[in-house]
Parts: sequence; C-alpha cells; structure tokens
Amino acid sequence: MPHDVDIIVGVPEGAGWAPIHEMARLMASYLDARIVTPDPSASLKPATKILGRLPRIPGGRRTALVIASDPGQLYAIAQPRLATRRYAGIYGWVIDSFWDDRIPAIATNGTYNTVFVADRDDVHDWRSAGVKNVRVLPWGADVWSRFEEHLAHPKTTDLLRVGRQPAAYEDDERTAECARQTGITFAGRPPFGATDRESVESLQRALADAKFLLAFSTLVSPASYTHPNKEYITGRWTDALAHGVTVVGQVPKTESTREILWDGATVDIDPQDARAGLDAVAQLVSEWTPEQSRNQVRMALQRLDWRHRFAELFQVAGLNSPQLDADLMAIAAALADISPNS
Repeated sequence: MPHDVDIIVGVPEGAGWAPIHEMARLMASYLDARIVTPDPSASLKPATKILGRLPRIPGGRRTALVIASDPGQLYAIAQPRLATRRYAGIYGWVIDSFWDDRIPAIATNGTYNTVFVADRDDVHDWRSAGVKNVRVLPWGADVWSRFEEHLAHPKTTDLLRVGRQPAAYEDDERTAECARQTGITFAGRPPFGATDRESVESLQRALADAKFLLAFSTLVSPASYTHPNKEYITGRWTDALAHGVTVVGQVPKTESTREILWDGATVDIDPQDARAGLDAVAQLVSEWTPEQSRNQVRMALQRLDWRHRFAELFQVAGLNSPQLDADLMAIAAALADISPNS
C-alpha cells in the first residue's frame, strides 16, 4: 500500500553529494514515496525565506521528510511550489549540521516536528538556537545491498587516497614514490567520470580493491569549504568501511563518531610526515588479513547501514515499512553469529 510521503531532497548535484541522493532513493523504496528535488539555490532566496516565516497549518495525510545538505536547505519546504502543500508532519534531516551559524528561522518556528542532525556534538548548538525537537541520525552507508559481494571481493591495493589530504600527502606522485620506498602499493584519487554516476562507480571500484584508505580530519586537512574549527565524519569513512577498507589518517573525534565506529575501524597516523605515516601503514599492511576486511564489512552492516537510520526516522515520523522490517530482520540474522567488536 503506497505511503503518503514526500521526500524533499534539498541537496546539490555533484559526485560528493551522490551518496545522499542514493540514500534518498533507497529510503523512498521503503515507503513507496514521491521524491521531490527542488533547486537548492531557490531555498535561499528572500521570497522563500519570507514564506518560511509564515505560520504553516498542518493537515491532510501526507508526511514530508526533508533531507537538507546544510541547515539553510531546511527552507526547501518553503519554496513557492511547496509552501502551500499541507502536511500532517514535517521532519528534517540535516547532513552538514555542524554549520551552526546557518541554522534558519524555519527550524525554530514550529514548521518542523523534529529536526535530525548528523552528530550528537551539534545538538547543543541547535537547541541553543531555539530548535526544540532535535535528534541525531549520523552518516551511514548502503552496506546490505552488496553485503555478500563486499565480503568476498579480493583486495589488491594496499593504500587508496580519496578526497582532500594534508599538505604532506596531497601530491599523489610523491605519495606513490614514498609508498614504493616502504614496499606498499598506492592508488591516487579515483578519476572523475563524465557524470556523477560514473564518478561514484569509479570510487566504488577503487574502494572494492583497497585494504586501507587515506583520510584525515578537517582539523589537520582543512579546505575552503570545510568548517574552520569543527571536525566531522563524512561518506569517505562510512563508504570505505562498507567496502571492508580500514581508514588510516586521523579520524574526527566527535561523540557520534565514537558511537558508530569500532576498535580497528580507523588507525591514526602522522599527518605531517608522510614517510613516518606510510611506514606505519606498511606495518599495518604486513599484518593485514582478508578476515580483517570481512570484519569491517560485518561491523559496517551492524553500525553504519542506512536502514538503521531509516528505522529511527520512520518511528519518530509514525511511518511503517514492512519491507524495512523484513530487511532489518535479515540483517540481524546475517549478523547473528558475529560477536560485536565494541
């Protein structure tokens, strides 16, 4: 039976946001929901913000689930073509919720029944800004869809670089030479494709082959688009672990990161001295076994799979999904013989 649900995806296009668009499609499949993709730039226009300040009268049977790339995209529900739609409930999930200086008025005026943020460290800032009902839904990954494949895939690359890096690791040619000197194989950043889909597939192929992934917290690997003094986990970590890849570098030390990751999921190495860092990776490679990779996949299924996030969101929003319930039971059965590494 179809649900009366709109999933409003206030998220830009681009390879970096592709995992969230895929997550939205996966969520919609469990609810037989309608996906609405408004122009993110329209959410920040003055007319939209004015509409967002107007009282919204709840009504009807439909529920709106708003996935927002950052706090400002909570205004997506107030874009002109959506502002007059009546919903029984509106629920927001903000991915880059660390941008506390962007918390919008629409989050505080009763439009949203509940706003979910991506890290428990962000809850205080949102509540201090006047958002009454704040809960936490951390980053995740789609582990279950290819669980058996990821368990079985052979690993042929010792170390993979993905995304921004500290200065000592930024040049792939220099890192490759340093890796060669330490006796390990290194793959630089996966090539971008002609489309976002091709870029995602290129990254997934690289992750499938890798034993270790190089990734560092924003505190030691800043960029113009990162928060100047907050650190946070992203899809680099969760997608890597879903593919059985151990992450080396420097993990963001936040409350939710500590909750969702496990011992052995990540290993910190020197962010300033590439030779020292890669010597440490070479030691890890010498101790690596295929079982280590399989354990990462199992733990990712237990801790990171998006379906666990959906279950909490659906419960709060009063939504039922027999298919999600069935998949969560199948996941539990698959993990029944695995002792959690906590």
